[in-house]
Amino acid sequence: MRRRIPFALVLTAAALATASLALGQEPAECPPEGLVPQLMTPPAEYLPADGALVVGLFPGGSDTRGELPPLALTRRRQTIALRSEAIAPGLFRLVPESRLRGRYDLTGLSAPQLYFRRAALPPPPTTPVLERVERYLVASGGEPRMEVRAHFAFPLPPNVVAVVSAWGEDEEPDAWARSTPTQRSLVLATRGECDAALGTSPPQTGGSVRVAFVDRHGQVSPLSEAKPIE
Repeated sequence: MRRRIPFALVLTAAALATASLALGQEPAECPPEGLVPQLMTPPAEYLPADGALVVGLFPGGSDTRGELPPLALTRRRQTIALRSEAIAPGLFRLVPESRLRGRYDLTGLSAPQLYFRRAALPPPPTTPVLERVERYLVASGGEPRMEVRAHFAFPLPPNVVAVVSAWGEDEEPDAWARSTPTQRSLVLATRGECDAALGTSPPQTGGSVRVAFVDRHGQVSPLSEAKPIE
């Protein structure tokens, strides 16, 4: 069961953790560190010949040091190279080096076959509108975790696969989270004792957040207006 803890108790939790270390207690046992790539573009749908693929790095057992392994699209004896472009730390757009038509395998990544056909790309995602952003401590499984949650003015669009976040005045995204279509809120960042080597730190108290949508073809919306963190 998860419960939210008022932010005022964060300093208390930090003080207790420091005291435990001072007394020589062993830190919590964490799973092996590592990141594994996962395809976020839905493979069950036909993809535009000029479209790109979206791949994100998730916690897992294969340590890739935050980089993607070599990936390519293959069809019979044909190999199409994929150019990797970073959308946010750990989130990538894979752009084919030539036009695609037909069925391809994505080599270097466990994924179903992908089907491409001649079709126009849809418009980029609409600009997000934030109602509020809150930061709180969550007690889950005995480990306190910091979460930053965004509340949107409208449900997340079904064609959006990720939401990227920029802290404060940063012009480039600092973090990303998998989208949950039709929902009106989303955890943008989380931080616990076992997350020290994974992802990025949540923004500081008193800061602000801007977000952008990323669709299944790797298209990114403009950043929203900034909202202060409550």
